[in-house]
Amino acid sequence: MYGNFIDNLRLFTRGGSGGMGYPRLGGEGGKGGDVWVVAHKKMTLKQLKDKYPQKLFVAGEGANSRVNALKGSRGKDCEIPVPVGISVTDENGKIIGELNKEKDRILVGPLCGSFG
Repeated sequence: MYGNFIDNLRLFTRGGSGGMGYPRLGGEGGKGGDVWVVAHKKMTLKQLKDKYPQKLFVAGEGANSRVNALKGSRGKDCEIPVPVGISVTDENGKIIGELNKEKDRILVGPLCGSFG
């Protein structure tokens, strides 16, 4: 980091946990939400760090099934706004993907990784 310029930012993400089923009636718990990294032209890594100082992004949990709703509702997805032109890596430095144009998206789910 040099002055106010940030070229790499480590974030922590967690996909939502699934809901509980209702086994006696064949119920199915809702799927947990996903975590997506989404490119935005007007975003910088510094803005991301300032807006989300905790650097933790967690998707919503899936709902439990109930007697009157045997299939639980899906958890809410979480989107992380990042600048266009970055690479997304996992905690081991392996590149997951690149976001080279506006609205490019990468599913990162349950991992911690770096963006830069």
